[in-house]
Amino acid sequence: MDAVGVAGIVQALANAGHVTELAVRLLQGVRLYSEVATALCYLRDALGEQLHAVASEGVALEVLPPISGARLDSPLWYCMHTKEVCLVEQPCGLLGLGADFDALRTVLGARAALLAWPILDDQGQSRGVLLLSGEASTLHAWRNDRTWAAVMAVYQCLFGTLSEHQMGCGRRTPDEPMQAQRLEARTLIKREFVGDSAIARQLRDELLLLAESRLAVLITGETGAGKDHAAWLIHQASCRSGHAFVPLNCAAIPKDLIEAELFGCTRGAYTGATEAREGLVAAADGGTLFLDEIGDMPLPLQGTLLRLLNEKKYRPVGAVEERNSDFRLLCATHQPLSQRVREGRFRQDLYFRICQLSLHLPTLRSRREDLGPLVAALVREHNGQERRFVAGATAASLQLLYAHSFPGNIRELRNLVMAACERTPCGQPIEHEVLRQLMHHSLASAPEKRVPSSAGGEALQSLLATDDLPQALEAFERLMIDARLQQLGGSRRRAAESLGVPKRTLARKCQKWSLEAASHE
Repeated sequence: MDAVGVAGIVQALANAGHVTELAVRLLQGVRLYSEVATALCYLRDALGEQLHAVASEGVALEVLPPISGARLDSPLWYCMHTKEVCLVEQPCGLLGLGADFDALRTVLGARAALLAWPILDDQGQSRGVLLLSGEASTLHAWRNDRTWAAVMAVYQCLFGTLSEHQMGCGRRTPDEPMQAQRLEARTLIKREFVGDSAIARQLRDELLLLAESRLAVLITGETGAGKDHAAWLIHQASCRSGHAFVPLNCAAIPKDLIEAELFGCTRGAYTGATEAREGLVAAADGGTLFLDEIGDMPLPLQGTLLRLLNEKKYRPVGAVEERNSDFRLLCATHQPLSQRVREGRFRQDLYFRICQLSLHLPTLRSRREDLGPLVAALVREHNGQERRFVAGATAASLQLLYAHSFPGNIRELRNLVMAACERTPCGQPIEHEVLRQLMHHSLASAPEKRVPSSAGGEALQSLLATDDLPQALEAFERLMIDARLQQLGGSRRRAAESLGVPKRTLARKCQKWSLEAASHE
């Protein structure tokens, strides 16, 4: 496009008196000066629940369906929420995105590539999407063209000005910011907590209510049920989302180091403390502190934690002066804390303090109807991370998953799907045989209840014979991490996920013990 064309489009945009007219003039320019097949403009409705077509070129406006926000993984809503340009070269491979997106794909042509460009207001909030369709090479060129980028910058500026006057952005009532925040929170939870079952819908409602509260929350459920993900969602959907989410797995840190990890330490406070270090409580100031596996916290430290929760004051190990920290506490455990209270292994007063509100996550086997959406979401996550395209999973593969009991819950499903994606050729769906082999290998390599007679078994037998418990615990931890790294091809990320520990914690231990990994992903 030459300078005359640019000037013509910019002048036409500047003369628009309404956001709809502005969209019409932009789409006319796009179709006139590019080889794009169709150009559409979708804007969000007042409730933020649907996108409605307000202008089109290359296809009749009346045949364009509204796009519901119920499927937040569709290209249009994904573009809206990430505020990033989204190019889909093979929309025919996008499955299970709802009847509205299927209808739109039919109108535009199933084989046409799609380019979604977010439309932002003057506050930087997503208000709509510019959607182009055509040849993938054409859309690639359009996205990377600096001239069109400049035209879009002019359009965004004018859209912000017009929408401020016409959509009431400059005349907000006092409760509108709160309503907008609640809408964003609901949208986030709907997008990130996947599932179509009644259980999943109820859990999303509970997560939203917990996010709006300031009280401590205890999250319970089996290992691998997604307790850490639920805690992260509660934080991200809360008014503290602008501050840090600080997790600590109480079962993954040696008992004599948990206090220093939580509260920090001064230089020389203990052997190995060569410098002063800020603790996680300080890092969580203004945000959220998440204590995973709280049931494994040493009894003496429970009293210190109780005082911290009551007074919001703490003292780093070796320090004299107290410090303050304003944080919200979220805890999780797979253990029956009430039973541990009766056994004297967990303080009753701390139990009531951390359980002001509660959330129980059911097992994956109790919500099997969510397997399909979960698999689809995991495949999309893989495609985004690895920048390759796996076209979902075959019906036979899903039937194999439906028949599995999933003792490891969502964590086990995630490991299976991610491994299956790596073994699936680009452009193909996950096949039944790939999953069957992975599941067979997983069952065959599962740890036995007896001590094996292999080299690993000999190492365990030597640990049982030692008189130094701390040394034996450390040696066992090293043995287990090393075995899991070998089992997962050296992937630290997958090893950390399978063991239920933060990747940072596992990486620190690998460095400490010089454990080799084929991949530090």
